[in-house]
Formats: sequence, structure tokens, C-alpha cells
Amino acid sequence: MNTNMKYKIKTLLTFLFAILFFQVQAQVDKVVAQYPNHFASTNELVSKIENDFTTDKDKANAAFSWIAMHVAYDTKQVNRSQRVRFSYRTEEELAAKKKQFRIDLAERSLKKKKALCEGYSTLYQELCNQMNIECEIVPGTARRYVSEIGNENLPSNHAWNAVKINDKWLLLDVTWAAGWVDYSKMKFNKEYSPAYFASSPEEFAMKHYPDDQKWLLTQTIQNTSDFALQPIAFKAFLGKDIELVSPKKGIQNIKKGAALEFQLLNVAEGTEVAYHFKRDKFGQRVKVIRKNDSLTFKIYPEFKGTDELVIYFNNEPALGYKVKVK
Repeated sequence: MNTNMKYKIKTLLTFLFAILFFQVQAQVDKVVAQYPNHFASTNELVSKIENDFTTDKDKANAAFSWIAMHVAYDTKQVNRSQRVRFSYRTEEELAAKKKQFRIDLAERSLKKKKALCEGYSTLYQELCNQMNIECEIVPGTARRYVSEIGNENLPSNHAWNAVKINDKWLLLDVTWAAGWVDYSKMKFNKEYSPAYFASSPEEFAMKHYPDDQKWLLTQTIQNTSDFALQPIAFKAFLGKDIELVSPKKGIQNIKKGAALEFQLLNVAEGTEVAYHFKRDKFGQRVKVIRKNDSLTFKIYPEFKGTDELVIYFNNEPALGYKVKVK
């Protein structure tokens, strides 16, 4: 069997696996969408989940879905100090107080249905703990904007989770799955996104860099420089098993008149592709070329200088770059 045939078979199997995963995930979401808006305690929510689902992955997915569907980001607490101090006499007493603090934070987040990322990730961990599913809170750096591409000094500003299913660690971000914040108005916009549950480590690492590198779960990113130089991935790219072949660097340097050439795999048939430079009033559609699972297109910047470029799929942001034209 030649290399090209092996690649095609591998691509087909990956695609079929992704379809099966999305179908199961959609079924879990359909069930959880019928759950009550309020639960009196984490125990009550766990009982409901364990009654409806049998596998650890479906249970972990259900916990993720309910939190993301019902807990809002607490914009009033943004930029307020979240430091907590404990008085203690022994390390055992300190550990017990920290554990109780997290249990209390989880219950408070559930009852108020408001939280910051620490509350989201702590609530998720507590639900998993009660279902005997191993789960960790992962602090680290998160990127949201094209302007952050290339910045290696972004602070540790976020927290997400890693959950162990069938001896394999999966990454998830229940905070971002709940919606997004318009920071100009400090307003939370509810918009559930299942894409942040168990996405590939490579895709997850386009927006998340853990304080402890072991939680990258991939070798494609070796350091903060690798992380910073990636393109920014947006809604239309995430959770769809799309593979970015090129360009993989988020900062592109070209000469005026030259083309930016893009290639992606597994973009859904019929997807309309467009782009927009920040300096322009309107975006433009592009002509795409399809061959098997591959989609390619070219963009010709008509300016000199530096600008932000966003690629759109069906009018939704997909990928962001910084482009420097000489």
C-alpha cells in the first residue's frame, strides 16, 4: 500500500470517527437541554446525569453541557481580587480548607448560576469528582484576539479542565463554551458551543497554553513562542475537524502583489469563504479550489504595512492572522 493510499485511509477514518463523536455529543446535548434550569445542589445534578447516562464520557459531556447552557459569566466580578487566604496549623488542615473552599465555590456557582473561569472549572471538577471521574483544573494563558498573535508575554489569565476518560486525558473549556463577553460593554452574551469539549489537543492549543506544559497533551507546541505565533482560531473553525495545512504561522510577511496561499482539509462542501482586512470597510469573497478533501484559495493584499486579516466561513469568523506587506 503506497503512502498516498495510507494517508487517504487515515483521513477517511478520522473523518468518520469525528462524525460519530459529533452525533453522540449532539444526542447528549439534546437530553441535557431538557434538564431543569436550576438544581438545589451538585448532588442533585449528578444524580440526574448518572440516571440518564452510563459511560464516563457521556457523563463528563453532560456535566459540561449543563454548566455551559445555564451558568453565565459574572462580568461584575471581572478585575476584582479573587485572592483567598487560609489560616492553618498543619498541612493537612490547609488541604482540608482548600478542598472545602472549592466545594463551596462549586455549590455557589451552581446556585447563583454565575461564575468566573475559576468557578466554572471548579464546578465541573466537583461534578466529575462525585461521579468518580478523574478531573483536573488547568490554569494558563488564553488568547482571544488577532492583536495577541506574536505576543509571548501574555499573562496567565484563565482556567479550564482536563478529564480522564478510558485512561486518556481530554481537554475542555466550559467557560468559553457558555458564550462570550463584549468587554466594551462588559456584557455576557450567552451562546453555547460544544466545540470546547474534547477537541483535539492541537486545536485546543491554538487558544490555550497551560502553566504546566504537560497539559498541552501535544508535541506540536513546544514553548510560548510556538503558541504565540499560531493563527487565532474562531467559532467557524473550532470543533469541526478542520485541518489547517497552511499557512500555520499567524504572522505572514509578503511583498505587495504576492499572494497569501491557504490550504485546509475537511471544510464542509458548499462552505462560502471570504476575508476581511481590518482597514477595509467591506470583506471580499474568494474563489476556492477543491480537490478531494482539500480546499485552497489565494488572497492578494493591496496595501503596504501591517494589518489584521480574518478568514470567514459562511459569514462566521474562522481564522485570524497578522499580515505584513512590504
